[in-house]
Amino acid sequence: MTWKSPVALVREALQGQRAREKDLRSLMSNLPYEGLEKGKQPNRYFPSNAIKTTKYSLLLFIPMNLYEQFHRLANIYFVGLAILNFIPVVNAFQPEVALIPICIILSLTALKDAWEDFRRYQSDKKLNNTPCFIYSRKEKQFVERRWKDVRVGDFVKVVCNETIPADLLLLYTSDPNGVCLIETANLDGETNLKQRTAVSGVCNSFEPESFNGIVVCEKPNNNLNHFKCYEKPDNQKVGAGIESLLLRGCTVRNTDHAVGFVVYAHETKSMLNNSGPRYKRSKLERRLNIDVFFCFILLFAMCLIGALHFIWLYALPGVPPYLVPPANGHLDSPNLSSFYMFFTMIILLQILIPISLYVSIELVKIGQIFLITNDIDLYDEETDSRIQCKALNITEDLGQIEYIFSDKTGTLTENKMVFRRCSIMGTEYPHKENIRLAVLNEPESEEEVIYNQDLQPLPTGWSLESEEANSEDTHRHGSRRKSKVLGTTQSDVAFSSPLETEVIPDRKLLQQISRTGSSSRCQKIDPYLEFFLALTICNTVVVSMATTQRRRPLTSDNLRYEAESPDEAALVYATKAYGFTLLARTPDSVTVRLPSGEVLVFEVLDTLTFDSNRKRMSVLVRHPITKEYVLYTKGADYAIMELLGTPYAQRHLDCYAKEGLRTLCIAKKVVSEAVYKHWLVERQRALTAIDNREVLIMDTAVQLETNLTLLATGIEDRLQENVPDTIMALRQAGIKVWVLTGDKPETAVNIGYACRLLEDEDLVLVIDGRTLTMALSPDLRGDFVDLAKHCRSVLCCRVTPLQKSRVVKVIREKLKVMTLAVDGANDVNMIQAADIGIGISGQEGMQAVMASDFAISRFKHLKKLLLVHGHWCYTRLANMIIYFFYKNVQAYVNLLFWYQFFCGFSGSTMIDYWLLIFFNLFFTSLPPIMFGIMDRDISAEMLLGVPELYKTGQGEGDYRFTTFWVSILDAFYQSLVCFFIPYFVYQDSDIDMFTFGTPLNTTALFTILLHLSIEIKSWTVVHWVVMLGSVLFYFIVTLAYSATCVTCNPPSNPYWVLQNQMADPMFYLICILSTVVALLPYTFHVLRNSIALSPLIEAKHLDRLDPSMREEWMKEWRSYRGGGQVQRSTLS
Repeated sequence: MTWKSPVALVREALQGQRAREKDLRSLMSNLPYEGLEKGKQPNRYFPSNAIKTTKYSLLLFIPMNLYEQFHRLANIYFVGLAILNFIPVVNAFQPEVALIPICIILSLTALKDAWEDFRRYQSDKKLNNTPCFIYSRKEKQFVERRWKDVRVGDFVKVVCNETIPADLLLLYTSDPNGVCLIETANLDGETNLKQRTAVSGVCNSFEPESFNGIVVCEKPNNNLNHFKCYEKPDNQKVGAGIESLLLRGCTVRNTDHAVGFVVYAHETKSMLNNSGPRYKRSKLERRLNIDVFFCFILLFAMCLIGALHFIWLYALPGVPPYLVPPANGHLDSPNLSSFYMFFTMIILLQILIPISLYVSIELVKIGQIFLITNDIDLYDEETDSRIQCKALNITEDLGQIEYIFSDKTGTLTENKMVFRRCSIMGTEYPHKENIRLAVLNEPESEEEVIYNQDLQPLPTGWSLESEEANSEDTHRHGSRRKSKVLGTTQSDVAFSSPLETEVIPDRKLLQQISRTGSSSRCQKIDPYLEFFLALTICNTVVVSMATTQRRRPLTSDNLRYEAESPDEAALVYATKAYGFTLLARTPDSVTVRLPSGEVLVFEVLDTLTFDSNRKRMSVLVRHPITKEYVLYTKGADYAIMELLGTPYAQRHLDCYAKEGLRTLCIAKKVVSEAVYKHWLVERQRALTAIDNREVLIMDTAVQLETNLTLLATGIEDRLQENVPDTIMALRQAGIKVWVLTGDKPETAVNIGYACRLLEDEDLVLVIDGRTLTMALSPDLRGDFVDLAKHCRSVLCCRVTPLQKSRVVKVIREKLKVMTLAVDGANDVNMIQAADIGIGISGQEGMQAVMASDFAISRFKHLKKLLLVHGHWCYTRLANMIIYFFYKNVQAYVNLLFWYQFFCGFSGSTMIDYWLLIFFNLFFTSLPPIMFGIMDRDISAEMLLGVPELYKTGQGEGDYRFTTFWVSILDAFYQSLVCFFIPYFVYQDSDIDMFTFGTPLNTTALFTILLHLSIEIKSWTVVHWVVMLGSVLFYFIVTLAYSATCVTCNPPSNPYWVLQNQMADPMFYLICILSTVVALLPYTFHVLRNSIALSPLIEAKHLDRLDPSMREEWMKEWRSYRGGGQVQRSTLS
């Protein structure tokens, strides 16, 4: 290796940084430079493909981990106090002993971090050593290497069912049409295949060594749907986009092999999208920080009392005898002594800031998540999936939701599309024979679909008689039995349910097609033929091979269809039911078989892909018979209507919308050859552009999509199971549900009534996108929020994803409420704008699931997740935190504080230091954790049966300002009882301070555990084991310590103290009397709840009844309370 001067290294580093920060990168093949040192490589400035996600190294783990942990102010606080305790003039404990608590906390956290980092190291090692094939100039072939060896500028070969190691510009595939299909499930969760096309002009005659072009590409970014570059072979410019990019982490399907040029190695789009685990602060955590601040104020006040007491002592006429001067024989000045005492008191009472509380909260949340993810009711058998908890620190927020914002498609509906109706040249065909459909406003809670399981697909050569026979047979079998549609799809199947694949044609339309003969040789183009050709051609459905490992249902022609959306799947299967069969699709052609059996091959001239601005897609083809240039366009109704050359009555479209159907418009245009050639020049210029490429491409698409002729279709998207019951329960729980959708108002309103979001007596606000834009303006925003606040439900129609997120943010910020957004597709911005984002594993798009805090498979799971687990998680954690503050103040801080008044504020303790440490770390740590994980105030059946009980957690909920201070005052009262009863009993006696402190410590333990016993609502074996085990462990450890420790903390000596106390009946009398008197307020609390029942206590009483009797009482109780008048409980 050549030695380089530091200046050269710095210069090379700066050059590398400039090369990586350029907006455009020029990449060359590495083959001519194979075997040369790194400094002579053309792409040396770009990082290799090896990944390293670990945070630490073996040598620097301890300092780096401590640096990370000291980002938490609480850790700095306790370490500072431990260091302060080494100063003799202010120390309160033996210095080494004071280090034990914080060292234990730091060590446990370090072990957790080390284990997590070791797992990341193992994952990195496995991934970096995954085999792949890289072309070698020396070997003249592709040789096996590892992923970590891949560099920018290499040629990589990937084979079928193999994962792509880097972002590759596709140059060659085994498919003669240059097509490569990939599965992007590892990136966005979508199991449907995406089609990628090799760069134009390279595929047919590709050899890696003959590649002499320069690839100019954009700077790496995390947009999975965007890429722009151009290649310059032989001084020609060939543009390429995302359609030619193979993304790292995707899997090659249905393609024997493909070869690509590495454009991004370590800076791949998948790596840039991997931002690590998300962190959100829950509402309870924010409230906790405020109360910790109040504890600081309380601590400061108590320490100030100690400091002022010293000033008062020095003001006395004579110096108290217990003020021993230092070695020089002179007492410090009053002010200096007071200053020292202030810090001594901070060290002594430091536990008032609960360091162990944060660790306990983390453990409790882990336990809560374990119980949620293992709930069998939240498991979906059809997809073999359970709920996913991705945000580990906001489980309690599930119990405080006040507003839910929901998308419609894929969220309230299944996104399993059914071809329901169509309109051709103004004539409507209702498809009444398709009796498998469930009616949206069906009264039964269980949706049923009637269909013949053994229904055979229509043969190629069909007739009206055969259709009628099949239809009658279907009716006959369907009338004999109704069966709920059971999902038989696997987790890797997309858009292939019976609802999409089985279509029964409309008789009237079938007769019309039979009369025309469906022959392409007709002199006059038949509109019905054109309609079905448009549906068959204008999509991105791919006919896949049978060699794939993915399971797809075979049609009668042994064809497998891979659709990118359920809309396209429904349309293709519908055209097949009428005999228009999609046989093959390549980048250059579409092959269709007509009902007559004739096969047509349409030359694909260009595909104008769908984008969110145009809301449509188009395919430009050359007709094989007429040789005309025909443009077929498909898109949303409002996106097509404005492009029509002639007016069209919207009667059928409006009718479809009112019935809740998703309306799509299919349009056609014949383009002249001159117009096409002129347009093609503009199109090629746009495709090869590197700046503003997307804008130019969209402009060329808009330029061609004008003066269209319209045909319309209606597709039904069925409601998910139990959606009406779920929404009704959520509304009874005091949660306002908003639906934000891109559908027409008529469609949204129809769905609203179907899912019981809207009722006749409701005050409902329906607003479209344009009006919403004005309503969210700064001048009208406040009025809009005030109006929406008084509405039972709100429907926002024709809104964009950006508007959805703005609505969530406005309501959240203006009303200061807890919000939840749920989506089953790709509205990432909306779910990230809410306090909690929930994704539903839908049929179209998984970006919402991957960006969510929680992921469920069905909308109905939201009911139990919020009403049961949300309520449990919030009440458990809120009560545990309150109990923690009470425990520390009562048992530790206040007892030591009261003792200071009788020891001259000397910082002495009446309990041995080790026992003080053991008290919080071992004796009383496990019960509150168990309480926070397992306690159930109300059963799941009661919470689901009476949704109004959920209101007890909304707003301030159980954890309120008054609740915190009442628990602190209760702790002060109990500490006074636990201290002064033993004090008055032993007054004027000659016992030592440890003999005095032992009953205090024991009484504090009994009081704390019995206080928790009152709080526990449901006792299990675990509760009994933990509670009794804590008491037993206390006596075993204390007896052993008292028997063995003679000079553990000189000059104090706790030897045989507890043994002597347990031999004295006075010890038991003190413990019993102090505990009973200390808990007297809670006796009053129990009596009060027996007289004036709160909703939760009343529900608890009903829980104890027999199930049948409980159901009757529940109905009567809900009727008595008016179905929604449950007030928030005052229980702490």
